[in-house]
Amino acid sequence: MSFTKSTTQEEPIAPDTREGFLETRDGTRLWYRIAGRGPALVCQNGVGVTITFWEDLAARFATKGYSTVLWDYRGHGRSDEPKDPSRFTLATCVEDLLFLMDELRIDQACLLGHSMGAQLGWEFYRSHRDRVKALVPTLGTYRNAISSFYDMPRVAPRVFDAARLMAETFPGAVKKLTAIPASQPRLADRVMRGLSIVHPTLSPKDWVPGYLQHMARLDPRVFFALARGIRDHDASDLLPRIEVPVLVVAGDRDFFCPPRVAREMADRIPGAELLMIPGGSHAAIIEQPALVDLRLQRFLSTRAFPEAAPTAAGRLALLPGGRPDAAAAIEAPSAPRPATGAGASGSDEP
Repeated sequence: MSFTKSTTQEEPIAPDTREGFLETRDGTRLWYRIAGRGPALVCQNGVGVTITFWEDLAARFATKGYSTVLWDYRGHGRSDEPKDPSRFTLATCVEDLLFLMDELRIDQACLLGHSMGAQLGWEFYRSHRDRVKALVPTLGTYRNAISSFYDMPRVAPRVFDAARLMAETFPGAVKKLTAIPASQPRLADRVMRGLSIVHPTLSPKDWVPGYLQHMARLDPRVFFALARGIRDHDASDLLPRIEVPVLVVAGDRDFFCPPRVAREMADRIPGAELLMIPGGSHAAIIEQPALVDLRLQRFLSTRAFPEAAPTAAGRLALLPGGRPDAAAAIEAPSAPRPATGAGASGSDEP
């Protein structure tokens, strides 16, 4: 799949920040936002999600000497719908990411990926490793994302197959069902906390209504096309051959991607580092932003972009809602632990 450029409606929205659309060869417009100046951090979202989990982090790091890029997949957020949802795959997202980096003139970047975005990062590295400076898979997996859901490898795939069949057969009815929580965001928020989908006390409340409204607008065929892709995906063969710095970020209360999966990834990747967030759910990026910021800054300045080092490792200010006690405990040696093979990993588990 190849693309040509057509940039439309680009506009500055703040100093050193602009957003707009890039039109692919098939006419699909991809929305993006780029902010700051310096080494590039490109953020990939989860399936069914827009920039919710990366937006604040990207804004903070854009003031710390980095260029940060946010974007929406086809059919998500402000990007156009795919021309044919049935042909929308993880590979499509890989090519869209390459197109985005080409058009924004980003030669190399550190790829941050939340949930499905982690799997997108693995496959982008597989196809275009010369464009990847480092990888930060966050609350995601490396294979069959459906089987790890709530650690029910037998039940979860069956539930998924039934839901997918319904979405493909009755997309209109399914869309109406997914719109119901958006009409009761407070109730939905309480349910999410009660089921530990998010942390019961640390998860902010302001993001839930926007997330539910986005899900209500999302074409269920688009959602399940990508979900099918991450179910069938497997990067097991790739992990031992990764040659760029990797920071695996996980939450020890993440029921979408259990912490054992993160440990497996870190163990299989030579020299990988692991941050296990205490109490972190699948939304840990916004639940404990100070801890994530501190650890990410140290990784970027010592491993990903040591030649730039725009800010001393560990110097980011703690933010409201963070975990200053845990963050302080994360202070680690300035030099990464040397790799001794595929099983070597630097872990920040408590």
